[in-house]
Amino acid sequence: MGSPEIYDDISRVDLSKNQKIVKKRKMNTQEFLEEEKFDSNLKNIKHSIEERKRVFNRFYMKKDYVCLERINRRIVNILDGLQLHIGVFNSMEQKEIVQFIYDLQNKGRNNELEEHTYSEPKKWMRGKGRVTIQFGCCYNYAVEKNGIPPGILRNGIVDPIPNLFKIMINRLITSHVLPISCVPDSCIINIYEPGDCIPPHIDSHDFIRPFCTISFLSKCNIIFGHKIKIVGPGEFIGSASIPLPVGSVLLLNGNGANLAKHCIPAVSYKRISVTFIKMDKTKQPHNFMFYSDFQNIKSSDFSDASESYHTKKRSALIG
Repeated sequence: MGSPEIYDDISRVDLSKNQKIVKKRKMNTQEFLEEEKFDSNLKNIKHSIEERKRVFNRFYMKKDYVCLERINRRIVNILDGLQLHIGVFNSMEQKEIVQFIYDLQNKGRNNELEEHTYSEPKKWMRGKGRVTIQFGCCYNYAVEKNGIPPGILRNGIVDPIPNLFKIMINRLITSHVLPISCVPDSCIINIYEPGDCIPPHIDSHDFIRPFCTISFLSKCNIIFGHKIKIVGPGEFIGSASIPLPVGSVLLLNGNGANLAKHCIPAVSYKRISVTFIKMDKTKQPHNFMFYSDFQNIKSSDFSDASESYHTKKRSALIG
């Protein structure tokens, strides 16, 4: 039988070894956890980068449009200044915007909007009769009986821009579609039924450049040309045709806004366009007030803005 001292020495040696093993295991565990944490952070960083790439790749902008025409003995690119932006509004946001516009249409039909906000002419021929909803100002497209030419009605009474459209404007500014120096203060909505069109025109200089139009529900083509031939009701021939995908934002500036006429041929399917534009200060309605809360508008509250607008309208009517 061995000496107790020997066993004590062996025990002390074993204990020392065990402590070293435990300590090493703790160190290994800590190192392992640190490595796991590092890997996890790395994955998060990679995920964040990939997420940012996905968001970035969601946006697409085309601006190298070229169509040369001879004007006053000079060759000119009539499409210079045009930009087409894709991915500014996602599909869910588009649905909320469209539903909001349908609600506005119902209010207009029920005389719940101001006098010059809503217009729905009777259809008397193909291409005539699209619904128009205007906020901020009312632009009169026809010559008045008293000879007043087309332009912004200085005494026209319209509703102010709803918050949902302010959110859209905020998105257009923060996405660098529109410059901060040209924040829109008015809005024109066109609701097309199949067969409706917009004839060739250059937008009035009652409005400054640039301005933009957003397409909803169905794609269509917009035709440009220094001179556009009217073939028949809703049928036009120009120098260039640009497809407008659903959800796209077309920015008009330069020659594309000032030199070339543009038009929308008769559409095959129901379509909605929303045009945001800034008035020349000298042409603003006499009672016009710019919305001072623009900087406080959040860029994501589409559904909240829609519900808030209709609630306020109902309260105003009841009151």
